[in-house]
Amino acid sequence: MMGEMNTVTAEQLEAVRQWAGEGVDLNGIQKRLAAECGVHMTYMDVRFLLLDHGIEIATASAPAPEKKPEPAPAPVEKAEPAEQLPPAGKPVVTLDELTLPGTLISGKVQFDSGTRGGWQIDQLGRFAWNELQGQPTPEELQAFQVELTQILSRGGV
Repeated sequence: MMGEMNTVTAEQLEAVRQWAGEGVDLNGIQKRLAAECGVHMTYMDVRFLLLDHGIEIATASAPAPEKKPEPAPAPVEKAEPAEQLPPAGKPVVTLDELTLPGTLISGKVQFDSGTRGGWQIDQLGRFAWNELQGQPTPEELQAFQVELTQILSRGGV
């Protein structure tokens, strides 16, 4: 892993697991690590911490954590055929057939907001955006992480 990333203790990692199990998003986990544990990590380092330890953020049918005052959307039935477009909020993530030079894996993403671009992970596990047009929201970044994790866990590499 990268040298500048702060390490977490087993106790702190267990706290991260608990927060993720409660549905706390990456931004919330990042803030709690700093406030409660004194561990300051970038958003991407927190994302990689979760990936490295197989921690998934729980998704609940209830509204998101209390810091989101907007009303929760109506429940969506997920019985639609797989050929339909992805559900609202779910980014379209693709893998490049030929990875970019110097990368382990690369691909493209299209968010509902219209933000789109390329992404890559190099041989050292560092994530980077390329040709990003627009700025994805924290929710879109979290949905991207979930989608990319699912693709990679299915052996999409």
